[in-house]
Amino acid sequence: MASPGALAGTSPVNGKDAATAHIAKTMSTYRLLDNLYTAVLVFDDRLRLTDINNAGETLFFISRTKMYGHTANEILFASQKLLENLERTRATRQSRMEWGIDLDLPDAKPMCVDCIVTPVIEGETCKEVVLELINADSRVRALRESNLSYLHDAARKSLSGIAHEIKNPLGGLRGSAQLLERELNGSSLVEYTQIIINEADRLRNLVDRMLAPATRNRISRVNIHRVLEHTCRIVEAESEFNGSILRDYDPSLPALRADREQLIQALLNIARNAAQAVDEAGEVLIRTRIKRRCTIRRRHYKLAIQIDVIDNGAGVPAEIEEHIFYPMVTGRAGGSGLGLSISQSLIQSHNGMIQYERIDDRTCFRVLLPVE
Repeated sequence: MASPGALAGTSPVNGKDAATAHIAKTMSTYRLLDNLYTAVLVFDDRLRLTDINNAGETLFFISRTKMYGHTANEILFASQKLLENLERTRATRQSRMEWGIDLDLPDAKPMCVDCIVTPVIEGETCKEVVLELINADSRVRALRESNLSYLHDAARKSLSGIAHEIKNPLGGLRGSAQLLERELNGSSLVEYTQIIINEADRLRNLVDRMLAPATRNRISRVNIHRVLEHTCRIVEAESEFNGSILRDYDPSLPALRADREQLIQALLNIARNAAQAVDEAGEVLIRTRIKRRCTIRRRHYKLAIQIDVIDNGAGVPAEIEEHIFYPMVTGRAGGSGLGLSISQSLIQSHNGMIQYERIDDRTCFRVLLPVE
C-alpha cells in the first residue's frame, strides 16, 4: 500500500529533512526581521533571547552574538515595565501593547518606547515571546512637527490676510504725507512728514517680507554647496560678524530641483541667526549629509539632503523654543521675528522641513530637503 506522502504526490520526509526545512524556514523569518525598522527581540519559553534583528542591535549598541542566551532580566534590567509585559504575555498567552515606556540604556540617554508583546503558541504552550520596541521619541517628534506645521500654515494664512489689510491704508498714509510735505514748502515740519514716509516704507517692506514665501517657485537644478558658499560669503562679509564659519560638506550629495534664490534666503536667515548668537571667539558649523529613508511632513522619501547649521552661542530662550517658527516671535532685541518663519515657509514650499534642537550646549537648526 502506498504511503500517505506518495498518495499526495510527494515523497516522505524523514526527520533530518524536516529539521533542515525548519532551520531554513527559521532563518528566512529572521532575515525578514532584519528588514524591519523597529527593534524585534525573540525570547524562548524561559525568556532567554534567541534572536534579535539589526534594529535591535542598533538600539542596544551590542551585537546579537553577545546577547544570545541572556535572559530578559539581564537585557531589560532597567525597565521593569517591559519585564512585566513579557511575563504577563508568557503567562496569559495574550498579546499586549503599551505606549510610552521609559527605557534606560547603558552609555546612552534614556528614551521613550512603545512596546508590542506577542506570544508564539504551539498547542497549549507559549513557545516564544516576541517583543517589538518602537522609538516613541520619533513618534512624538513627528506628531509635534505635524502640529507645528499645521499651526504654522494657519498662522501664515492669517498673517497674509492681515498684511493685505495693512498695505492698503499704508499707501494712503504715505501719499497724504507726501502731499502735506509739498504744502509745507520747506518748513522745519518736513522732518515729521519724512518720519511718516520712512515708517510707512519700513512697514510696507515688512509686509512684503511676510508675503514673500507665497511667490511661485522658479525650479532649476541646484548644487546645494554653491548655495551654502554664497550664503557663507554674505554672512562673513557682514561687519557685525567676528566669529568663524566652519564647513563639513559631503561631496557625494546629488543636485536638487529647487528655487535657488528661495534656498539662499531661507539658509541666509538661519546662518545670520547663528552668526548673531556667537561672540568673537564663536563658531558656526555648516554640515551636509545624505539621509536615507526619512519621513518629512508625513511623507516618506528614499533620499533627502540634510543641512545642519550649528553654533555654540547661548541658544534660544526656553520660553520661546516651542514657538520659534511662528511669525513675530524672536529672542533678540531689535529682531523682527520673521526670519525663521519665512525660512520655514520657503523650505516647506520645497516639501522640506526645518527642525530645531539643543545638543551638548550647541544650537542646531536642521534643514531636510527631499531629493525627488
